[in-house]
Amino acid sequence: MTIGAPKTFNIKSVAVIGAGPSGIAALYDLSRTTKDGESLFNESDISKYEKEGSLAFPNLVAFERHKSVGGVWNKDAYAENNTDANYPDFEGDADDDVIDLSNPANIYKDTPISKELEAQLQDSSFENPVRVPFDEIPDSIFKNQWRSSGAYHGLFTNVTNRYMQFSFNERIGNELKDIDTKYKHVPNFQSAGDVGDYLTNTVKKNNLAKYIRFNSNVEKVTKLENSKWEVVVTFIDSDPDGKKFINWYKQTFDAVVICNGKTIPIVPNIKNLVKFAKVNEDKVIFRLAKSVRDPKLLKNGKKILFIGSSVSTVDLMQYAFPRDLDNPTIYISRQSEIAGSTWITLSSHSRGIINKPTISEFLPESNSVKFSDGTIESNFDVIIIGTGYHMHYPFIDKSVIDNNPSIFKFYKYTFSIDDPTLALIGNTYAVFFFNRVEAQAAAISGVWSNTKKLPSREEQLKDYERKPPLIAPVIDKEFIKPLMEFSSIDRPHPFDVNKEKHDHIYHISVGSNTLLDLFFKVRNGEISPDNILAVNN
Repeated sequence: MTIGAPKTFNIKSVAVIGAGPSGIAALYDLSRTTKDGESLFNESDISKYEKEGSLAFPNLVAFERHKSVGGVWNKDAYAENNTDANYPDFEGDADDDVIDLSNPANIYKDTPISKELEAQLQDSSFENPVRVPFDEIPDSIFKNQWRSSGAYHGLFTNVTNRYMQFSFNERIGNELKDIDTKYKHVPNFQSAGDVGDYLTNTVKKNNLAKYIRFNSNVEKVTKLENSKWEVVVTFIDSDPDGKKFINWYKQTFDAVVICNGKTIPIVPNIKNLVKFAKVNEDKVIFRLAKSVRDPKLLKNGKKILFIGSSVSTVDLMQYAFPRDLDNPTIYISRQSEIAGSTWITLSSHSRGIINKPTISEFLPESNSVKFSDGTIESNFDVIIIGTGYHMHYPFIDKSVIDNNPSIFKFYKYTFSIDDPTLALIGNTYAVFFFNRVEAQAAAISGVWSNTKKLPSREEQLKDYERKPPLIAPVIDKEFIKPLMEFSSIDRPHPFDVNKEKHDHIYHISVGSNTLLDLFFKVRNGEISPDNILAVNN
């Protein structure tokens, strides 16, 4: 498989950015790989190997910006705990015509690092950080770093429970049956809170919290001349008088795993978008889907516009029903007639919904929207932008990109082709997320422990350009199995722990039918959107 001289790694310390499902998967497999390349899969207590000094990666640190784990499923980061802006905030400048909103760099605000602070950081450490008064950092910066989760009250999964779990913490038999039958109207699915509880349990069961620094945000990642990675981190605390400080420090690592997920919303570059939102703030509830804390705001909307036609829109749209289907008051502005899964496409084209093309501009003064076909609609009182999320890594320093223009080309969506000591987990749009990310983590552990070798750069680039479709029927063939070829010794394929997962096409089909049936029952008034998560007695 290898063409040319294989790269040998000398990796002992690893920084993991994020402790959602991707970060948890990374910590599990990296912490359970020995120097000999053997997997300690299913061993919850690895203290013996730690004492022996036989672990491949003895220095693991995960940086989690919130006070608990979970990523999008983190209860401390969604609903009423969501502190993100409702839409991109340009600090009072309503003239956004010259700003490309679709560029994530234009809507994400870096925490500033002054020359003075940079100099102070040279002697900093986790134990000896540089303390800066918190009030010196504008509040708008944190709101526009999109740190919060896009989950909201009432959100439930759209992938069946069997695939919303890791193979190293499988719920099988009665345990799986209990969660599958918990909800009356969505059998085999679970709430956002259930997923968060599962992830917390996974961390506790496998003693992974000891690797995680909570309330810690990675601000900058730089590659040093000695080939180490330098990570600049902040955390917030208070003195005895209650005064808040933001603490800064640097730490170096042999390798970095990006597990930050997709948190920066894609905002379509539509003329007058921000100006419209500000001029009409007393008339129109204008939100990014990520900033909807409670979907009940849709219930009283008299005329609603969703921008985007995929899963975020369909999930939220259910809460706008029931209403008169013969006189539709729900509009969708869409780029494509097809939107992801079949159930999403069918739901978004159903009776009671008016589909429109893309928007050419907002007309702030008349509270109107002009579409690309020339038609104009006025007096929307709720507008929701649900156009997805960027794969963006604002903490990677510009110097890294300048020196490695292809640094973000990842072989098998996992290893940076320019520098394979930088890895990525989770940032793909595909099903079976939990099992995909653990396959990535298993591959990273196998390669970085020198148990397995990556192919030549040329072969990696060829595979990268191939871009296989990451759709349910081929996800195992094109994604999971190829990655497991790089895993540490005796690390099982995620689907082999629970053999039922090999029937994943059947399970996802049944699940899609359940979701489609639910949508129509809610639309038709048979089930109240407030009662979707009714619990079985």
